[in-house]
Amino acid sequence: MSNILNASEIIEFAVFIEQNGYKFYVETMKKLKDNRVMELFQYLADEELKHEKTFKNLLKKVGSFTPHESYPGEYEAYMKDFLKIHALGNAEALKNKIASIQSVDDAVNVALEFEKDSIVLFTLVKKYIGTKGDEIVDKIIQEELTHIYRINNFYRELKNPQPVDA
Repeated sequence: MSNILNASEIIEFAVFIEQNGYKFYVETMKKLKDNRVMELFQYLADEELKHEKTFKNLLKKVGSFTPHESYPGEYEAYMKDFLKIHALGNAEALKNKIASIQSVDDAVNVALEFEKDSIVLFTLVKKYIGTKGDEIVDKIIQEELTHIYRINNFYRELKNPQPVDA
């Protein structure tokens, strides 16, 4: 199955991942109801919506794709397997991740896993879209790195609060 991945399909999956990220952040906010988590996760949810829109605009530039299959359903099966590498790559994974969250620690760990997996996925996106969207995807990857930085800072401050000057 050579060259089965195509730019438009990869970008569609990037959109899907951003949508799942949004759901994860919103559902986790509802579940934990911690003001500190809510503020951070609302920011991250907004970022997911922004990235979804960016990827949808990029999709318009690269056009559609009809894969060559050796047998019916080959491409769909391949893409399902491909998405399993992502922390929130399918509805069941998303549901299970949200259900597993019992604490802020859990939420932070899943958020970090999600953001790291997104960087891996978007690096693949970049490989398949070529120069059509290099700058756009690089910008999103950089934003995902910033998300990791913010999540880590949030967690560090949560675990080691700085005293307030009187």
